[in-house]
Amino acid sequence: MSAFASVESVYEKFGAEEPYYAVLTSAKYKGRNVDIEEFFRTGEELIDRQMQAIAAQKIQLDRSRALDFGCGVGRLTNALGRHFDEVIGVDISSTMIENAKIQRRSENCSFVVNKREDLSQFESGHFSFIYSDITIQHIPPPASENYIRDFLRLLTPGGIALFLVPDGPLFSHGSLPARFDKFYRERFRPFYKWVRGKRPVQIHRLARERVQQLVEESGGDLVRVESHPRWTSGSKKYKPLYYWARKK
Repeated sequence: MSAFASVESVYEKFGAEEPYYAVLTSAKYKGRNVDIEEFFRTGEELIDRQMQAIAAQKIQLDRSRALDFGCGVGRLTNALGRHFDEVIGVDISSTMIENAKIQRRSENCSFVVNKREDLSQFESGHFSFIYSDITIQHIPPPASENYIRDFLRLLTPGGIALFLVPDGPLFSHGSLPARFDKFYRERFRPFYKWVRGKRPVQIHRLARERVQQLVEESGGDLVRVESHPRWTSGSKKYKPLYYWARKK
């Protein structure tokens, strides 16, 4: 099974068995007694903060159509629906999308499954805003890089993509360190989690220099790069960065 197919398999099971915990890995979102209202409220609070941050940067957003990439059960999709005329949530997991449709809270939100290693099912220039949080880190290259390229392709001129990716070293393609990192992240680490009774999720990184290259090659520029507030002073091995990319 390919690394990408493994991601699909893991999240199909997650969506069927623990859809809320798959999104927010806190014990209170496990089991059947999840406080659904509190769960969705965390999404509203996050999106409200991000909208305020964008406004603080004097960025004028077209509020017509937004994409929530890696939407899960729609926590952030529904929150975005409070700020945009239309929002589409997309996810690799059909079980997640089934749950998202059941839990839909805004009439202007819809949900679609995407099992491709790109976003070719959407036409270019279809969205004015794209958001992705705690998603790309679980996707192995080259699919993760394909998605970032497509974020820029899908944006209208002046549109903004705001997405989270953990920073990491810049390896030479095909080098020994690159091959070791690929094996560790796609095979060894998920297996190690599985034998310990945990979900075999993958965690990947992209060097900041590589993300910038992908954005610029795809017709965009980086407006802002900032650390995730939770990990600002955390381990050097895990430094998630928020990227604000604008379509030229």
